[in-house]
Order: sequence, then structure tokens, then C-alpha cells
Amino acid sequence: MLYALHELSSTLTQQIIPSPPNGTTPLIANMSILPPTFPSGSDFHAGEILIAEASPSFPQPLIYVSNRNTGNVDPRGDTIAIFAVEPKLRLLTQFYTGLDQIRGMQLGGPEKEFLIAAGVAGDAGTIVMKRVEGGTNLEIIAQNTEIAQRSSFVWLN
Repeated sequence: MLYALHELSSTLTQQIIPSPPNGTTPLIANMSILPPTFPSGSDFHAGEILIAEASPSFPQPLIYVSNRNTGNVDPRGDTIAIFAVEPKLRLLTQFYTGLDQIRGMQLGGPEKEFLIAAGVAGDAGTIVMKRVEGGTNLEIIAQNTEIAQRSSFVWLN
């Protein structure tokens, strides 16, 4: 299965991987990653896609994608949209992060139980979230507003 995040249209698509050398396959799903409400003048761009495989603590595979609002900023911050992947993409929730223009995210820890994300604008900095409710939601457990403009993370287990 191929999942693609489309920056300018703020969509997540799902399709079967085409056969070589130039095969094509129809889209199985084409989903908006935008939050249900946002301020007038918002300008969204998809940022990052993470796929978390199933594990004993997280029974279903999930996809986490970030929205970057470069326009009129929502005081709740950018969102991370959480999708179920099987058999077809389904939006589970939009988690408001308090971050401004999320540029980097990474899963880490045993069973990838944590998600770290950072914004590159404003003063929201970097947050660490714990995956809760089987991974279908997030909970902020740490925040550092002194770390500005980070875009990549590496977890050492």
C-alpha cells in the first residue's frame, strides 16, 4: 500500500503500489487533512507523515500527518490528523498542538509510544506527546519553548 501526503492540497491519498515499470492504480482514498474549523485567512500546507505499525500496546496501524498553517494562525495551533489505515483511510481525530508551522515530527520510545513535534514560527517550540487511547489520540507530556525552529529528531532507544 502506498500513502502519499500532498503538501499544497493538504490531502492524504492511499493506493496499491503500481506494478513496474510504469503501472498505474486508482486511488483507494483521497482524504483532506485540514481541521474542521479554522480562522478566515488560514493557508494550510501538509507537513509530515508518520506511519505507526500495530504493536501489543497499539493494536491498529495508524498514520499521523501534520498541518502547517502559514496564514492567519489558530490560537489552538496546528493540528496533527490521525488516520486509521485498514482497510481504507479513515480520519479518527485532529489533535491541536499549540505549535505554529509544524516542520518536523518523529515517533520514538518502546513501541513508538511517543511523538515529538516542533514548530518553526512563534514561540510554541517543541512538544513531546504520548500516544493514548490505543494511539488514536495524543496527550502533551512535555514542552520546551526555548527550542526554536527544529525540523528533525532522532530517538535513541
